[in-house]
Amino acid sequence: FFFSRSKVQRTAPAARSCPTTPNTHLHIVAVMLALATASSAWWFPSGASTRDATVDGIDLACPDTSAPFGLACGMKVVATAKASCSDVLEEMHARVDGQADGSWHDPHNRGTYAVQKYGGSFSTSRLTGDGKFTDKQLFTLTRTGSGSCQIQACSRSQVPSGLDAGTNYCNLKMLFCGSHDCAGGRCCKPLKHDFTTAGEQTEKFMQSSVDLGVCLKV
Repeated sequence: FFFSRSKVQRTAPAARSCPTTPNTHLHIVAVMLALATASSAWWFPSGASTRDATVDGIDLACPDTSAPFGLACGMKVVATAKASCSDVLEEMHARVDGQADGSWHDPHNRGTYAVQKYGGSFSTSRLTGDGKFTDKQLFTLTRTGSGSCQIQACSRSQVPSGLDAGTNYCNLKMLFCGSHDCAGGRCCKPLKHDFTTAGEQTEKFMQSSVDLGVCLKV
């Protein structure tokens, strides 16, 4: 930002701090909002908002983010599981619950999930393995005509961010991936229901990325 300063008399022994008038405050806020709007237009995918987003014509809900102006990383995933929605939901619950007795751990740097009430069919928060950041996830499960289950999922970071090294994608994928999801010789390890998914679509907030290999790094 570049702000004008009131002139200081040359005879003054030292520069004075400039008084700020209410109009100046309004000007500063207006400039910040304009820059934020311009930034979001460049960083966010076309037509996406911080609350509801569209992936190939499918409107899906996202958790709120506490980052100013919504300028935070995030990822939306839509996929169809070849299983009932009750099985998908039971599997996600089992993985989160399995952290307590060691029957399951998050392959992505051993983050910690907790069940939350953000909405949708199922929602969680995930604390990163280093204990520094918490992201929010929201899943909406819809039964399809074929007896399969459409998974609509969204993860949002809660601090200002531009790059996430695949974290928000992993936040979602690690709760419903199956043994067929492999990268670098490593595969997901389901607990109760091992199902496949098809037709996966993703859409990012900011410059978030998709990399299954990163998810299975541990």
